[in-house]
Amino acid sequence: MTTGTPERPFRDTPVPPVPPSTPIGTRLRSTLVRHGYSLLIPLVLPAGRVFSVARSSYTACRRVLRRRTPHDGRVAGLQATVRRHAGERAELLCTGTKEWQSVRVPRAHFYKRRAHPVGLGLDAILRLDAERRVIRVEPGVTMGRLVRHLVRRGWTLPVVPELEALTVGGLTMGFGIETSSHRHGLFADVVESYEVLLGTGEVVRASATEHADLFHALPWSMGSLGFLVAVELRIVPAAAWVEVRYRPVANLKDTCRDIARLADMPDGPAFVEGFVCGPDEGVVVTGEFADRPAGKRNHVGRWYKPWFHAYARKCARTGGRVEYVPLRQYYHRHSRSLFWAGELLVPFGNHPLFRLLFGWMMRPDIAFLKLADTDRRRSHTVAQEALVPACHLEGLIRHCHEVFEVDKLWICPARLTRREPPGLVGPSPDLAPGQGMLFVDVAVIHDVPRPVRKGEPWDPRDATRRFEAWVGEHNGFQAPYVASELTREEYRAMFDCRLYDRVRHAYGAEGVFVDAYEKVSSPV
Repeated sequence: MTTGTPERPFRDTPVPPVPPSTPIGTRLRSTLVRHGYSLLIPLVLPAGRVFSVARSSYTACRRVLRRRTPHDGRVAGLQATVRRHAGERAELLCTGTKEWQSVRVPRAHFYKRRAHPVGLGLDAILRLDAERRVIRVEPGVTMGRLVRHLVRRGWTLPVVPELEALTVGGLTMGFGIETSSHRHGLFADVVESYEVLLGTGEVVRASATEHADLFHALPWSMGSLGFLVAVELRIVPAAAWVEVRYRPVANLKDTCRDIARLADMPDGPAFVEGFVCGPDEGVVVTGEFADRPAGKRNHVGRWYKPWFHAYARKCARTGGRVEYVPLRQYYHRHSRSLFWAGELLVPFGNHPLFRLLFGWMMRPDIAFLKLADTDRRRSHTVAQEALVPACHLEGLIRHCHEVFEVDKLWICPARLTRREPPGLVGPSPDLAPGQGMLFVDVAVIHDVPRPVRKGEPWDPRDATRRFEAWVGEHNGFQAPYVASELTREEYRAMFDCRLYDRVRHAYGAEGVFVDAYEKVSSPV
C-alpha cells in the first residue's frame, strides 16, 4: 500500500491568481485553464472546430490563388529574397511558420523571435509519376492532404506519420517515424531527392547521386542548411484495408521482447507499435495490408468510436482481437485524441455518451490548442521522445517511469541504415555502409507526472536533463521537436556533426541560416 499525499486530477492542482497587469491574451488563456471544464464544452471545443474549418478554408483559398504563379516563379521570388538578405548579412534566416502553427513543443526562448522569418508559401502537390513511383511535392503539404491524394489513386507512402497536420518539410528535415519504420526507416529514408534553396540563392537538387553530401546531411538538420522548396518521395501500391491485431503482453519485459522480435522478423508484420499503460500492463499492435476484409470491420476514425490507444488497451485486457480497419483511418488513428493529449483537454472525452454527442468536435486542431495553451499547463506535462538501440528499450522505459513519473508511453521500432557519408543520425560506425540496425522510439506524449497529480513540486528541466543524459550515454538520439536542455557540447556528442559542419560551410549556410543547435536548444 502506498502512503503520502493522494493524487488528484490535473485540473484540480492549485493555480495562482493572475496579476492585474497581465496582458489580456494571457489572462484569457489562464481563465480557460482555471475554469477549464465549465467553459470547455460550450465554448472551447466549438471555437476550436470553427477555427479548424476557417483555417482550412483560408489555406485552400490561398492555394487556389497561388496556382496563378507556377512553382518555379514562387521559388524565383524566394531566391531574390535570400540573395538580398545574404548580401546585407543582417539577421539569420528561418522559415516564416509561426510558433503556434507547428507541432513543436514551444520554448521559452523560441529561435524565430531572434531571426528573420521568410514565408515560403510552398504547399502544392506538384506531380505524381507512376512510372518512376515517385511524387513531387512542396514542403508545406500536410500528411492528411498527401495521403488522401495518393490513396484515391491507389498509392501510398512507405512511411506515413500518423498526425494529419504534420508537413513533408518538417518530417524530412526533422523527425518522422511510423509503425512501418522497422521496414522502411524514418520518413527521410523514403526521399528520392530534395530541391534546396542555398544561402547563395542557388537552387540545387540533392539525391544519392547528386550532391550526395548535402542529401545525407539534410535529415534532422531542421532547415539549417537551406530552404527546402520541393521533395520527391517514393510511393508504393496501396491496399484498401489493414488487418490489425491487438496482442496482450504480461509485463514490461514481454512488451520489449515482442516488439523487438516482431520488428526483426524478415517476414514480420508491416506495422508494429506498442503502448505501455503501467509497470505491468501493455499492448502490442501489429498490422498487415489487406485488399478486402476477412473478418470484423472497425472504422476507428468515426467520431463516436473509442480513442485508439484506449481501445487497444481494452482489447488487450480481453485477450486480444483481430479486425480490419480502412487504410486512411488506420494511418490517422491517433488524430482524434492526439495520443493522450485528449485526456488533458477532456478527461471524460472517451466516455461513450460524450463521444456520441460531442465526438464530432474531438478532432482538435494542434494550432488552436497551442494558441489556447499556457506556460503553466506546458510546465506540468511531459512531451519527450527519443530513439535508442533496441537492446536498451527496457532500460529507457524504466528510466522514463523514474525521471518523469508517468505511466503511459508509446513505442515504435525503426531501422536506421548506415549511410556514406554518415549524417547527424545513424547506427553504430562499426556497421558497413548500407547495413541497418534496429532502434526503438519511446515517446511520452503529454502525460502528467505523478508529483503534479499530487499537487507537489516538480522540476521539468531537471527531469529533461536526466532523460537526455541517459539517452546520450546509451547511443540514442533525442527527437528535435521536443524541449531540450542539451548544451552545445552535449548536442554535438549525441549527434554526428562532422558531415553537417562540412556541408554547412561548403553550401553557404553559415551566417545565413539559423544553426540546428539553436533551433533545438532552450537557453536560460
